[in-house]
Amino acid sequence: MAEPRQSFEERINEIDEESMEYYNRLHSRFLSYKGVKSRLSLRCDSYRAGKKLLAKITIGGNSLKIYLAIDASQEEIAQKKIRFRDMSKASAYKEVPAMIPIKSELCARKVCDVIDIMMTQRGFEKV
Repeated sequence: MAEPRQSFEERINEIDEESMEYYNRLHSRFLSYKGVKSRLSLRCDSYRAGKKLLAKITIGGNSLKIYLAIDASQEEIAQKKIRFRDMSKASAYKEVPAMIPIKSELCARKVCDVIDIMMTQRGFEKV
């Protein structure tokens, strides 16, 4: 018999300290904007403003992944030189098609910059 799937909370408690630091940084970056709420589900931590999904953070194996609701081909975002993977074919990620695995401090910083660009373009203000 197959074991039941681990929840996101159980997985987040098992990741290494470095990945936990990246998660906390991204989590606080999203919540620093007015009207953005976080919701933990079985598979991910999702960030919404009203009914608009902005991002999802998941854990695959021992790696943190963020899915953003952006067009990765925008010039301002392309300048950050982050490799995005297009996940738009998967129904779970249609609203948030740009996936970035977060494996380093530099990548976490660049993703925070991309979050700021995305939120500014959508007219969100910092709290």
